[in-house]
Amino acid sequence: MKLESRDKKTLIIGGSVAAVILIYAFGLSPFLADLSRKRDLIPRKERDLVEMKKLRDEYRDIQQELQAAQEAAAKRGPLLTEIENITKRANLNSKIVSLKPQTGSQTAGYKESIVEIRLDNITLYDIVNYVFLLEKATLRVRKLSFKPRYDNPKLLNATLLVSSAG
Repeated sequence: MKLESRDKKTLIIGGSVAAVILIYAFGLSPFLADLSRKRDLIPRKERDLVEMKKLRDEYRDIQQELQAAQEAAAKRGPLLTEIENITKRANLNSKIVSLKPQTGSQTAGYKESIVEIRLDNITLYDIVNYVFLLEKATLRVRKLSFKPRYDNPKLLNATLLVSSAG
């Protein structure tokens, strides 16, 4: 079949346009869409990176605090002995009803010791002073509850849950 020159030009131009459309539709358009999507992800990933750096710094600070707490616990000795010494310094020996060691959490790099302390016939000032002395000795008061006595509402019965690393 013989085509005229005008038909040949139309066929060549039409074929070229179809080829360009196909190249754009199946090659260039998906590439540009993927590139645009990745460009949109850049700010989000930068924010994620900043957040991860901040969390890394917080993690390192917590690790240092934990290490310091464990070193202090190693220097201090047994938790019960330390609590008894603090109780003597606060002049609350006669107020202690019980000191009960409890099971603490224990993981690969961390061991926690917990003691429940019950005090009877104690003033609010004495409780505050005792908690201050405990925290000053790098012990952590995890729980503190107290209730007034029926016979004398100025005196309290208190229960403290004290923990220490190590």
